[in-house]
Amino acid sequence: MTKNLLTLKLLGSPSVFLNQEEIFFPFAKINALLYYLHIKGTVNREEIAGILWENKDNQTAKKNLRNTIYQANKLLGGDWIIAPNRTVLSLNPKFSLESDAALFSQQPAEHLSLYGGDFLQGFYLKDSEAFDFWVSKMRTEFEQLYIKACYQRLEEEKDRLDLEEAESNLHRLIRIDEFDEKNYQLLMKLYQDNNRPGKVIETYYKLVNLLDKELGISPNEHIQQIYHEVVAKDRNERKTKQFLRNTDHFFGRVDEIKRLESYFSKILEGQEARALVLVGGTGIGKRTVTRQVLANQTKYFQIVMAECFREEMTAELQPWRGLLDGLGDLVIQHQILSISQWQVILETYFPILEEQLAGEAIDSSRLAQFVVDILQKISKKKALVVLIEDCHWLDSASVAVLEQVINHLSDYPVAFVLTKHLNTPPYLEHFLNHLLVRGKLDFIDLQPLSQTESAAYLQAQLGTLTVSEQEADQIYQISQGIPFFLSEYAQELLDGEKFHPLTPAIKAKLSLKMDQISSREEELLHYLACFRGSAALSVLTKLMALPLEEMVEITEELEQKHLLREDYDGEELVLQFSQQILQLYAYDRLSLAKRRILHNQIAQGMEALLEGSLYHAQLFREIAYHYKMSKQAIKSLEYELHYLDATLQFHHELFPIYSREFGFIEKMDDANQSAVLEQFDRIRRRIGDLEGKHQQHRDFQLLVLRFLYLEGRYSIRRGHYRQGMDNIQRVISAAKELNQLEFLLEGYRQVIYYCIQTENIPEMRYYTELALDASVQANNHEAIAVNLRLKGLYHLMVGEEEKAAHHLCQSIDCFSLTPSLRSKYSIQIAAALDYLAEIEQVRGDFQAALAHQKEAIGLTENKTAEPSLIVFYIGLGISYYFLGDYEQAEQIFLRAKKELASLSFPWKEAQLEVYLALIDCAKEDYQPVLDLLHKKEQLIARYANPRDKGMIYYLMALLKHRQLMGSIEQADFEDLLPQHFDSYYDIAKAHLNPYRDRHQLEDLENLRLQLP
Repeated sequence: MTKNLLTLKLLGSPSVFLNQEEIFFPFAKINALLYYLHIKGTVNREEIAGILWENKDNQTAKKNLRNTIYQANKLLGGDWIIAPNRTVLSLNPKFSLESDAALFSQQPAEHLSLYGGDFLQGFYLKDSEAFDFWVSKMRTEFEQLYIKACYQRLEEEKDRLDLEEAESNLHRLIRIDEFDEKNYQLLMKLYQDNNRPGKVIETYYKLVNLLDKELGISPNEHIQQIYHEVVAKDRNERKTKQFLRNTDHFFGRVDEIKRLESYFSKILEGQEARALVLVGGTGIGKRTVTRQVLANQTKYFQIVMAECFREEMTAELQPWRGLLDGLGDLVIQHQILSISQWQVILETYFPILEEQLAGEAIDSSRLAQFVVDILQKISKKKALVVLIEDCHWLDSASVAVLEQVINHLSDYPVAFVLTKHLNTPPYLEHFLNHLLVRGKLDFIDLQPLSQTESAAYLQAQLGTLTVSEQEADQIYQISQGIPFFLSEYAQELLDGEKFHPLTPAIKAKLSLKMDQISSREEELLHYLACFRGSAALSVLTKLMALPLEEMVEITEELEQKHLLREDYDGEELVLQFSQQILQLYAYDRLSLAKRRILHNQIAQGMEALLEGSLYHAQLFREIAYHYKMSKQAIKSLEYELHYLDATLQFHHELFPIYSREFGFIEKMDDANQSAVLEQFDRIRRRIGDLEGKHQQHRDFQLLVLRFLYLEGRYSIRRGHYRQGMDNIQRVISAAKELNQLEFLLEGYRQVIYYCIQTENIPEMRYYTELALDASVQANNHEAIAVNLRLKGLYHLMVGEEEKAAHHLCQSIDCFSLTPSLRSKYSIQIAAALDYLAEIEQVRGDFQAALAHQKEAIGLTENKTAEPSLIVFYIGLGISYYFLGDYEQAEQIFLRAKKELASLSFPWKEAQLEVYLALIDCAKEDYQPVLDLLHKKEQLIARYANPRDKGMIYYLMALLKHRQLMGSIEQADFEDLLPQHFDSYYDIAKAHLNPYRDRHQLEDLENLRLQLP
């Protein structure tokens, strides 16, 4: 540390340090003397004495001066103040002395930080105006020196300024002269250059308030320009951030993102203006995809945007107001024009707005040229994206301006991005087609997410929360892969709410979509909303009582609005909502009373369709649904039973009552079989619900009777005889009580079918007689003919061939009185012919049998009665088998077997399998035979029919005989045929019909005689 170093701090609050330790003098005039001598150098004794003690006489002043010098030197420890001669004083040059004032004076620009405040700030001498004047003078000199140095420093180092230091200096300049606008301007510029828009705005308004309050004036034009540049930039950046802020939960759309990024790359590389349109339906994610990509493009592009609204389509050029606001911000931000210049230009070009208000024609060319000029200048600074959302709401004048802008803007990196709904006004479509032809337009068509993508999208938003596969599937079916809907449902799940397809946000969006439709269009949507799916145009036309041409016009309008779509169901033209959620929303908007009225009207309208000879069985189900929704439970139950009957008609009878022309035949696979059982359960529960209120009503009693009949018939056909016979006996009892001869006859017929399936000959006799008597008593021609055939079958079962043939021929005659009857009852005639063929087979006249069977097949080949036709083919194959034509027989059997696979209850399957096995044995191919033996119990148990068991054991006896005779040597048969021949012989003989299976029984006797 340097000894005898005196340091003076004079800028700001003054202080004195001796060897870096602050010292304090007993009175201020010692400090004053030191400060004055340091600044002035050599000072006349009388001068300083007069300054410090101006109120004293000369002698006293000099005395005080000598005493002050003595005290100063004593306290400083040396002769710091000396008198080179008797008249002057100075500081001793032998001692070291430093001061901030001296250093600052020498190089003020380099030592601005030393200017800690006014010279001798706060220092005061009592009764010394001369000293105060000198201090004031020095303060002004140092202040001016500081101001000049500040400006010099700002100018020389403007590209490498220390922000904090420069900010501090400028704040000090403002404190020095708070009305000097130059300092405010420099400070605002400093903040602007360092991207601190908030500080610019704060400084500006501080100045505005000061000038307005104190002087009643506004800041100068340069300051206002800086302010508007900063505000414009800040506003544009905030708009961009606001626009891009909701991209946090983006998922998927990889291909679309790649195409968008490729489009922006093309703009940058080609330096050419192009347009791109993102097309998609409501909630598909057009904005989300755009924002996701633009969020990654802000480094290369600046963005201006406008959103179009349907309500503003009548306000011409409204979208361009929003675009020009954004462009104005960029013009000011890039200092292309000042705020005042921009306002002048707008006032010049935009009497257009006033003209618009006055209803005068708009000069779109003038506006377009102005926009082109601005876009060219802005895009030179940085590539530009002009985003127009929902461009389908652009008014025609705005489209005209946009078209001219794109047409005249070339060789500039401007990307026009438009989002558009599926519907397009003609003038907009013309504009887009024009761009497309010129090769200046790209399209991205956003499609709904697939089910897999939807599940992934949903899970991405749910985070750790999981949903079941069933819930995910339900959400997909409702949302149809629309991201907006998926997001809404994800939020419902996150909030722990029960899933509801119509959230408030979804309702609001759909309300806008379905707004502004005509009363006729609304009426059509109301009707269509009541259907569970699509609806035939013909049905809707009748419901609305309109000419077809008018209906087509309404339909086309709704299709153009993408509310409906057309399709074909067979040859029928049908309508349905374009989205399932639209149907839910349209239905939700209906009052409960309106729903009941509409459902009732639809049900009655559908009933009228049943009057024709041809109808679709599904129609029964739809009528039942609409009566149910109109709270007419009995009518609904009636048609549920109609549908159930239609479903079972071709699959659960040995031979249908007659040929009905249904629009479909439902294959009864396992899934559909379960559906039938569920339908029975559902109807049973509904009957239980209605029983308390309606059990005394005759209509309800008849419906219960019909249900018991259908359930009993179905159970018998499945081989569930106990349940089935219990139902049918109840049907017979109730039919007698209610005097319902039709159901009585049906009940008898089902008991007869049970007897056929179980070979119950005694009951067969009893019920065929009852049925025939009842049909005669009812004078039911159709029932008489059917029961004659069944009576003939009974006689065949007991070996009375002549009586059987007689009754069968009578049945055929009853159904053949007229050509129309013969056509209507062709299946019944064919059934009788099949039994006549069996009689001929029993008699051994297989050629006669073939003739009957071919006639039966000819009658039914073009009828929708597949089970009956299969039975006829099985009989035909048996005839060929006994004629020895195994090849023909096998072809027929294989064809029948293929068709049987489509039936839930394949009648005569066991016989078919046995005859195929016999043919395979003749070819010494035993593998199919082995397969049959493995499933024999299943075949026997299907209907518990004795003849089925007899035929299988007949085959087993034949195989055992061959094994014993040595013609079969395969080891597998040892395990499958472990018993003695007589065991198989006895079982087969006990179960085969002694009359109908005469040939098999004769074979068994011959086989037995051949054994040793």
